[in-house]
Amino acid sequence: MTVHAPTKTSDREHDRHTLPVHLVGSLPRPLCDDPATAMGWFLRHRGNAALTALPSDRDPRWIIDWLTHHMSSVPCLEQVRGGESRGYDDMPYYRVRPGQRLCAEEIGLSRVEQADAAFAALDRLCVTGTGELPRVQVGIPNALDLAVFAFGSIEAAQEWLPTMQVAVVHEVTELVARWGDRLQLQLETPAVLVAYHLTPPAAWPMLTAELSRQVAGVLSAAPRTRWVLHLCYGDLERVPVFTPSDLRPAVLFLNALADALAGKGAPMPIVHLPVTSGDSPPPTDPAFYDELRHLRRGVEVIAGVVAEDHPEETREALRLTVEALGMPVAGVAAACGYGRRTEDAAAANLGLAAELAQEWSVR
Repeated sequence: MTVHAPTKTSDREHDRHTLPVHLVGSLPRPLCDDPATAMGWFLRHRGNAALTALPSDRDPRWIIDWLTHHMSSVPCLEQVRGGESRGYDDMPYYRVRPGQRLCAEEIGLSRVEQADAAFAALDRLCVTGTGELPRVQVGIPNALDLAVFAFGSIEAAQEWLPTMQVAVVHEVTELVARWGDRLQLQLETPAVLVAYHLTPPAAWPMLTAELSRQVAGVLSAAPRTRWVLHLCYGDLERVPVFTPSDLRPAVLFLNALADALAGKGAPMPIVHLPVTSGDSPPPTDPAFYDELRHLRRGVEVIAGVVAEDHPEETREALRLTVEALGMPVAGVAAACGYGRRTEDAAAANLGLAAELAQEWSVR
């Protein structure tokens, strides 16, 4: 079986028979504190594997620094509940003070400034074995997720979701204007799959329409940029919000998103699809993967299967993913970033991912 790498590149294409490793993003502290340190670590530990891009995430817990530090300083907000974000029942959230409004300029994502620092660091790195620098991956938290985290629930988030959407789209367009095709943008959204988990299946059609419309609004803001869509089950303290029983919600959402983007004249992104969560092994029951048979043809999937403590289950999960898709995967990856792992565990995960990439690249 031949495995094809992603085709949405404007610079050097990966070799047609090379399966790349996708790095979801984060590293544990202190590795993530400096972009040159983080990028250098990824490059040293990848072995001979091709990478989809080099990430430089600054927060090992995704948006917790933003939630606890930046949002607490926004004048129009007051804290409803405090917390240290050590668990899902320990999260701070806010409300807008009576008579005031939250403006998009106050959201403070800082992705443009972080990308500038990442590119400056990358330009100083010596990348051996290639004649060029790789793309930089910039993680873009989905507007829905920002609203849910900031205001404590999907219901409370609805009023301020349009403001978050404006802020995210502004960051995206500014990033693309500044860095163009040197970027890989990764839209990150646990809230999508969590919303399905919290919603009765009878209401899934309406939910699917709402979610696909919102996410398409972000992706279509930069339709010629290389995007990866990262779905997630949550990974705070290596604990998911929930454990999936199958991939039906993901497939429903992705098929609807493909339709929504087609209606806007925008391409479907590559999808990083996790099949495991936390420190659990990936499922090896073929029934778990059956819904992938209904995924729209042409949707490229990065298999988020790599669990360093479960190498045999990881190999079987990748095989089952490819079998259910009926087509090659576009890459292999962990289910989430490495920020909640130890450095040794992160290195072990990347090492296993590189082994799998090598094994599947020659089929």
